[in-house]
Amino acid sequence: MLHLLRLIVLKHSWWRVSIDDGEFRRFRPQGKQTMLAENLPQGKHKVLLVRSTEGRAGISEFRGFNIDDDAQILPPDPVKKRRLEFIGDSITAGFKNDGFSNGAYQDIEDNDMAFGPQLARMLDADYSVLAKSGEGVVHNWGEDWPNNQVHTADRYGWILYSDKKNTKNKEWNPQDFPVDGVIIALGTNDFNRSDQKRKPTHEEFVDGYGHLLQTVRQLNPDIPIICTEPVPSVIPSYVGEWINEAVTEQKKKGDNNLYYIAINEGRPLLDPSDYAGDNTHPLKSGATKIALFLKDKVASILRW
Repeated sequence: MLHLLRLIVLKHSWWRVSIDDGEFRRFRPQGKQTMLAENLPQGKHKVLLVRSTEGRAGISEFRGFNIDDDAQILPPDPVKKRRLEFIGDSITAGFKNDGFSNGAYQDIEDNDMAFGPQLARMLDADYSVLAKSGEGVVHNWGEDWPNNQVHTADRYGWILYSDKKNTKNKEWNPQDFPVDGVIIALGTNDFNRSDQKRKPTHEEFVDGYGHLLQTVRQLNPDIPIICTEPVPSVIPSYVGEWINEAVTEQKKKGDNNLYYIAINEGRPLLDPSDYAGDNTHPLKSGATKIALFLKDKVASILRW
């Protein structure tokens, strides 16, 4: 028998497990132990666990495995030589990519199949995802004016993605997971609500994005930072132009390892059928399209 010992802080956290490179099975841990497999044939077996739910759902604490008395835990596969970091919002988190549901947002979210993890696998890289649904560069989804909430640049350096500024927030040490490149996919929530009292001005957004780039650069001194145009074609095209402008301004200030990739240049990358019925959140098939679109471009920048 193979049990997972764990502590889940929030009941809405979902995980996926693959046994011996088989198809992933979704589960929500229950009680003190969660059965992952039983009656496995004698021999070596591989277990891959992936958390599906984004960080805002709370902390998951992995306590280890409970296995048969005559079995033993073998060393894990070696870590990959390549590593990528993805910074974004609900699209990067994988919100709604499992399809349609009337339940909680966590019930239809599979981060491992969002575009970032898919892209990382295409490039034979490990990955880190720093994404929160509703996140904006200067204006979060549903945030009132004047802006008073925490945004990406505020929380980027924290180990835990808190919603409040606090001197007790522990700072992240990038040497704990050094990456070869950072990909930023933000801007959708700043402009996505039709009932916003007002949208960020050109100056507010460009200055805010520039501040975000400076913040990310402080923790990643020498690596490429790649900025992408928002995926949904419902976002005005000038938003991508403003992102490119912010990149250009920072390059003029001496940061020459910044890049911009347009997503919808010429025509929208995704079709309506690639979204979860809202023209905003890609299904897994839409995320695959994004990853394939970025694959060669990112590889070229990183010289992979």
